[in-house]
Amino acid sequence: MRFLWVTLAKLAAVFVAVLGFYLIYLDSSLTKRFASERYEASAIVYARPLQLAPQQPLRPQQLLQELQQLRYRESATLAQSGSYRTQGRSIEVHRRPFDFADGPAMAQKVRVQFARNGVIEQVQSMPDGRALNRFQIDPLVLGQVTAENGEDRLIVGLERLPSLLIETLLLVEDRDFYHHAGVSLSSIGRAALANLAAMDTVQGGSTLTQQLVKNLYLSREQTLLRKANEALMALIIDFRFSKDEILETYFNEIYFGQDGGRAIHGVGLASRFYFGKQVEELSPAEMAMLVAIVKGPSYYNPYRYSERVRERRDMILQLMFAQQLINQRTYLAALEEPLVSSRQERQGRTWAPHYLAQVKHELSQLQVPEDWNEQGLRVFTYFDPMAQQAVENSIAEQLPRLSESKELQVAAVIANHQQASLSAIVGDRDRQQLGFNRATGAMRQVGSLIKPTIYGLALAQPGSYNLASIVQDTPITLEAVDGQVWQPENYDGEFVGAIMLYDALAQSRNVPAVKLALEVGIDTIVTKLRQGGIDTPIPSVPALALGSVELSPLQMTELYGVWAHYGRYRPYTTIAALTNHDGLRLYEHQPSAGREVFDPLSTALVNYGLRGVVNEGTGKRLAELFGLDAMAGKSGTTNDYRDSWFVAYDAQRLMTVWLGRDDNKPIQLTGATGALPVLANTFSQLGVQPLDVALPAPLQYQAFHPQTGIPIPDGCREQRTFPAFPVNVAEDMNCAGEIEEKSWWEKIF
Repeated sequence: MRFLWVTLAKLAAVFVAVLGFYLIYLDSSLTKRFASERYEASAIVYARPLQLAPQQPLRPQQLLQELQQLRYRESATLAQSGSYRTQGRSIEVHRRPFDFADGPAMAQKVRVQFARNGVIEQVQSMPDGRALNRFQIDPLVLGQVTAENGEDRLIVGLERLPSLLIETLLLVEDRDFYHHAGVSLSSIGRAALANLAAMDTVQGGSTLTQQLVKNLYLSREQTLLRKANEALMALIIDFRFSKDEILETYFNEIYFGQDGGRAIHGVGLASRFYFGKQVEELSPAEMAMLVAIVKGPSYYNPYRYSERVRERRDMILQLMFAQQLINQRTYLAALEEPLVSSRQERQGRTWAPHYLAQVKHELSQLQVPEDWNEQGLRVFTYFDPMAQQAVENSIAEQLPRLSESKELQVAAVIANHQQASLSAIVGDRDRQQLGFNRATGAMRQVGSLIKPTIYGLALAQPGSYNLASIVQDTPITLEAVDGQVWQPENYDGEFVGAIMLYDALAQSRNVPAVKLALEVGIDTIVTKLRQGGIDTPIPSVPALALGSVELSPLQMTELYGVWAHYGRYRPYTTIAALTNHDGLRLYEHQPSAGREVFDPLSTALVNYGLRGVVNEGTGKRLAELFGLDAMAGKSGTTNDYRDSWFVAYDAQRLMTVWLGRDDNKPIQLTGATGALPVLANTFSQLGVQPLDVALPAPLQYQAFHPQTGIPIPDGCREQRTFPAFPVNVAEDMNCAGEIEEKSWWEKIF
């Protein structure tokens, strides 16, 4: 017996020593990991917040559509944030609290009154009726940039969590959380008795700390060794960290289910995913449902097992009422609440995958802290849900009308040329297709879209050219270095002879553009395109005048941004600002003045010509819809009708549409018959803000002879009028552009 006791003592000493060394190892490694590597947060990507201001173009239906996308609820009382109601020509909104890029904003009620002409008449604070100059609605969550492990979470500080949610979780999962040391024998015993009495698992035996350890560091195998390891690790974490730190980590780590291929972690993202709300807005019934899911996210999936989840939620509500966390009225009302709304067509990452892909690309180019996934990242973009839905609807409606072929593909970009920002992107006729993004990656010949650069170079020489200058639309033969002969033709196969420069641009005549290109110099055109942001190969050949350069729709958008923004090039971006989840500003986009490509005067002349394309040329469908001079634009068609392009802009928006096939086969559509209907339909939904047609000094309107292009006196019957540099017309010039000889009598008097 003595030998046995000595042996047992030695074994016990060895066990204690090993356990001690193991505890020291666990303490050093676990403490470091828990302090710095608890979880990886996602980058949450937001759309632009909808700005409401007097005189802003916005129709009531557009505001209602956005509120519904944000999952605002129609309410007669507006008692809760995230609700709205309609009152005649006004809409009253109870905005949710939100941390915008420029700072937090509390929940607030406003009344938005609409005029009959499709603009906001007034924005008033409620209930005091105070007029507001500016008000913004919390933005849509566009998606998330997830960690490499596929987990998704929106970090929420403990101070933002409703006390009722905290108390409910502790009531169900760990009542003695603030009183035990990480492991609780009494909790295990009490949970066993409660579960036996309820004939169901209503309480867990593991503490929250143990559950957290299991989720963070251990497998789910049911063995005594794993449970012992879990208990030791829980004791260490409880000793080294405060209860609030542990509880906050638990709320941000806990698993709430799957959204396709991404895992939903943390109560912040779960409240967004299931209810479209911030965690502060959760109702008692919604809090109970989230606590119900904690026990088993797959088993208690509200979209698959609604009755099962409802039973557990109602049981938790009963516990909340029994413990006086809620009163009887709240309890009875909570029992009647639906679990979740029906799955929305767009949830989480399903919004605009091609736009989100561009956000990810730009995010990789910015200098953000390398450890951003420890504190989380909030990405505020310029994404406009109205613009995205409008272009997607147009594509779905127009493409089947244009062609029966399912091979016809499309790409579209909508930008705000005032902000140098991207509002919407479509890279495939299937808006959910996550493959090739044609809006940014499809390099296609651009046809006549290149012509404004040629005309801009010509008009930048006022001593040689103006809009009334006569150019020749006559046959031309060019011979390349290798001996190949090129005879450019017009799209209609005809030559009209002498034609005004303005008409050549408005009618998109090919041969005059080639001749002008040779006059200004092909290398000069290449240089201008480089200044306009084109960094891909550009062939320095005469065929460049007709668009024999391959560019993407995004590149074309930026190139036409030069004409829309006073002749200056600025790169366009999707990202407006970056903050961490605590609201600390990490980056803010400040649109620069840009790089001058064309001076403002020659730019104004080209813009007049591009308005002519819309008023009377290939884009006249836009003038029929929106009025003369409301927009400027240009069509583009390539050889054998392989590509159909149209670019147009109003005072704010710039849109590019491309149609074609991936195999580069003909589609038998011109820019006016293919891309233009998609663009026109989109602007019809969004509305048009007419261009400012005021001429910059010293340009002024001048009368010209329609055949010769000579300046003539104003008031002639057959004159053509264009903006031009001031010209002093001789006092004795007649309407034919000839100097009339005065008689001797007239010379005397």
